[in-house]
Amino acid sequence: MNRLFVALALPDHVRAALSGLRRGFPGARWVAEENFHLTLRFIGEVDNRAMDDIAEELDRVREPGFDLELDGFGSFETKGKVRALWARILASEDLNHLQRKIDTALDAVGVARETRRFKPHVTLARFRDAPLDRVNELICEASPFSAGPFPIGSFTLFRSFLHRDGPVYRPEMVYPLDGDAFSDPYFDEFRDDDEYDFQDENAVPSH
Repeated sequence: MNRLFVALALPDHVRAALSGLRRGFPGARWVAEENFHLTLRFIGEVDNRAMDDIAEELDRVREPGFDLELDGFGSFETKGKVRALWARILASEDLNHLQRKIDTALDAVGVARETRRFKPHVTLARFRDAPLDRVNELICEASPFSAGPFPIGSFTLFRSFLHRDGPVYRPEMVYPLDGDAFSDPYFDEFRDDDEYDFQDENAVPSH
């Protein structure tokens, strides 16, 4: 089975800026710099045939490139305890429109819709029962924060591998967006890397 999600990869300088926000915090599981991304749609586990259908349908999505910007922080909370800290994406109708087009493409191949409303963000850290006031102190220490605007020229179908040291995200397909003004180093790197191959004996297959 293949554990999949659709996301925007972030430019190197944005990921480096986010990585610099990491602070000492007991119990925090900070996201590795190479794993920072903006999830457009979590798909879950599918077999190889379904993955091929998904990859083919996503290739039909046509949208122009656009700019994004990060500004500030937010958190997911349950009963006064924080589960995750994330960087906020400034409102973007272009982003929302792309996400809706991806939803429609996945509808066409029978992928069940997400029940949660799309809330664009970049996860920075996950916690287990961290107190809200302490996380708010962490946010204050890291504020103000902004990054961008930066161009988005592609979106990616990722495959997630569970690993003893944390998840590993492999780009299965990178889909360029239309628009001559939007170069995308991530897409160029993926396209030109003919020797790219993922093999990791420490990977734990998902079930």
